[in-house]
Amino acid sequence: MSEGQLPSNVHVLKPRTMSLSDRLDLFLEKNALAPDETLVRRDPTRPKAPGINAIRCACCGQMEYLTREYCRCGHYLLGQLEDEFLEWKDGLKRASEDIAETTEQRLRAVRLMSLVSMPFIVAPLLYFVFNRSEITIYAIMSTAIGVMILGVMAITEAHVCKPLRASKALLENCTWQHFLESRSWPGNISENLD
Repeated sequence: MSEGQLPSNVHVLKPRTMSLSDRLDLFLEKNALAPDETLVRRDPTRPKAPGINAIRCACCGQMEYLTREYCRCGHYLLGQLEDEFLEWKDGLKRASEDIAETTEQRLRAVRLMSLVSMPFIVAPLLYFVFNRSEITIYAIMSTAIGVMILGVMAITEAHVCKPLRASKALLENCTWQHFLESRSWPGNISENLD
């Protein structure tokens, strides 16, 4: 074989892998630090994998731009993106329902605690109705304590309901644009590309 001629299987030759030790190789493989054996060359006309304007085709597995309706393999990307949007919206609904359930359980406890204030408010009123006397310092202090307890419970209820109101507001205002923005958040990129 001359220097100018190459064997026909030259494109499938793999470089030799050098191993320092079996324990090091085992550690690298266990912690997913070992390099992949098969290197896939990225097509320069396709977007990079962790991009905000990229979507992975469910048919061929290649990255494609969000603005394209069809992948180069012929798969309908817009439909795939719409399916992701509907799945995202259903996830928001489920999360909102879960938040509503936990909020309702917490509110039951808060409302039961507000019953503690009722004797402080009702007792002075009954005393005043049955005795027809002047308002005493006991009635004023007791009513003030009851109103303070109700105020604390109202503030607690507002604090407990805050995540539920935020979740419902997000659910009411979720649009296609919100979905595309949430896809591009750094924590969501890996989820959306899989």
